[in-house]
This record gives sequence, C-alpha cells and structure tokens, in this order.
Amino acid sequence: MRMVQTCSLVLAQGGAQTMPDITVEDILTQIAKLPPTEQLRLRHLLAQPQQPSKPPQDRRVPPGPVPDSRREVQWLAAHAREYVGQWVALDGDRLIAHGPQHHEVWAAAEASGVYLPLVTFVENPDSIYAGF
Repeated sequence: MRMVQTCSLVLAQGGAQTMPDITVEDILTQIAKLPPTEQLRLRHLLAQPQQPSKPPQDRRVPPGPVPDSRREVQWLAAHAREYVGQWVALDGDRLIAHGPQHHEVWAAAEASGVYLPLVTFVENPDSIYAGF
C-alpha cells in the first residue's frame, strides 16, 4: 500500500486526516460513496487534459565577468618573499592590503570597492609543498 505526502484532507465521513494516513483505497471508497452525478463529474474532470502549467520563472542570475588573475600571480611570484606568513589582497598587480589576520585584510579589500580581489595567504616560496 502506498502512502501519499502530508497534506490535510477532510473525508466525507472520516473527519480530518493527514495524507500519510490516507491510502488510494480510502479515496476510492469515498468516490464510490459519491452520488452518480458527482462520480460522472469527477470522471469528466479527470478525463480532461491537464492544462500545461506555466514554466517556472527563470531566476538564474547571469554570471559576472571573472577577472583574469595573471597579473596577481605575477605579482605574487615577484613579491612573495616580502609577505611570507601574511595575507595579501590584490587587484591586478596592485597591493590593496596585507597583514597576519585574514579578516582584517578581507575587510580592507571589501572597503576598497574592488570587484573580486584576490585574497590569499603567502607561503614561503622556498619551502617544499607535497600536497598533503
């Protein structure tokens, strides 16, 4: 027996029940109790082709341009040793902010009004990173 998802339904003689309590058999029993004119009306309603519902409104937001980060990468390659152990915020090859605290550097980058600044932690370029 298959149950239907939760929804309030009032049956003619059963009182209020929630959908998980109601089976298809319960519904068919209620239909059988309807007067013939109502059964006929129900048949006609069910025989009508369903009106296609409106397609859902497209709520996607078009993507914004993704900045080219080549200048930031070049800046990091040239200046990494000066900022080892610090967070840096860059807009192209321009340093916006730097410091040991991520949240302070990020706040300065946001305050600058730059669109998608690169905020990253500068590792020692001379250390070996094994990837784990």
